[in-house]
Amino acid sequence: MTMRKLRISLSFNIEKEEQWLTEMSQKGLHFQHHKLLWYEFEEDSSKSYVYQIDFRQNAQMDYFNLYEDAGWEYVIGSMGVFHYFRTDASNPSIRKLYSDNESIQDSYKRMIGFYLLIFFLFLVSQIGIVVTWNDFWLQYLLIGIDGVVIVLYLYMFYMFNRRINYYRRR
Repeated sequence: MTMRKLRISLSFNIEKEEQWLTEMSQKGLHFQHHKLLWYEFEEDSSKSYVYQIDFRQNAQMDYFNLYEDAGWEYVIGSMGVFHYFRTDASNPSIRKLYSDNESIQDSYKRMIGFYLLIFFLFLVSQIGIVVTWNDFWLQYLLIGIDGVVIVLYLYMFYMFNRRINYYRRR
């Protein structure tokens, strides 16, 4: 049986999402698919998995083979850059790949670069609102929405930086 769950997941807290997916699996709900805010699970109480999420742009076959050789099954990719893997929870030698402090910092730095590009493109796409300003109510609404989006992006960059600093000090 397939079940869908609504959850807001922020990319700067991958560890929390991994933990949640692992806890869901312990309850017999195994992650299958992710789209926007919806997570799709397959119900099977006879299994339990541990999940790992990795951020990798332009992932090649050797990247997926590395995970497979280490005992991780590829579940799905999200946005072409977030890759979800799982392994049987009963496996006594579970070892996450790219889990050393330097690799985690590098992953967060790559995420910053990815989201900076999106943020820049967003800002450029909104120039038309300012250039064509007619004092119209819809423009005020759009500027308000833009302001919220900008604050969320700035918060996300701040949190990425905090995570990098946390792993740098560890």
